[in-house]
Amino acid sequence: MPSLLERLLGNDDTDEGVDLEAREDDAHETLQNRVDPASYGIEDCAVTGVAVVNEGPDEEPIVVPIARFSLGEDVENPDLDMVWDLATEAIRAMEPAFDGVFVRHYDVQFTFDGDELFEAEECRRIAVTEDIADRVVGESGFGVVEFKERMLDADDIDDHVAPVAWGESVDYSRQQNTAVVTGAAAAAAGASAAGASCAGAGAAGGC
Repeated sequence: MPSLLERLLGNDDTDEGVDLEAREDDAHETLQNRVDPASYGIEDCAVTGVAVVNEGPDEEPIVVPIARFSLGEDVENPDLDMVWDLATEAIRAMEPAFDGVFVRHYDVQFTFDGDELFEAEECRRIAVTEDIADRVVGESGFGVVEFKERMLDADDIDDHVAPVAWGESVDYSRQQNTAVVTGAAAAAAGASAAGASCAGAGAAGGC
């Protein structure tokens, strides 16, 4: 019998497989087209991985797609208005790519006070539930301001349960019974399973 990951790394033409790598690559390409790091004054951005956190009732994967923005090594206090702009763009890139997949939530991570995507001292996240992501993508008039307000209203200050408006990141690579899939785009950016889930940032940052 194939392992969970063997089933997940199949393709959409089979009853069992879900091609998470291809979906991640699609989301990454869309994010690259939507966000020019230079125009935001940030270093880089990528869709860095997909954490497989559980199986659903029909043995389908339950996943957490992960996007990451490197805000810069000299940034100690991020511009939160810009953070919400970037988080909105990340959701607009990821949500359509994972249409039809059982998504627990979307992780949008921000590294800062260090070099590049995987070598920062600090890592924080905005964790967005599927219902809120659906509104960001599909509801006219639900822009950055509305997204931020809805997230702040829904956040119960528990950094471990989405929605999380601005909290400590989770290292999915260290969680029991969880696997992190990295696509070709993330691999080209230097992501490993650990790097894709913010493990490269300093322990003090909770990553």
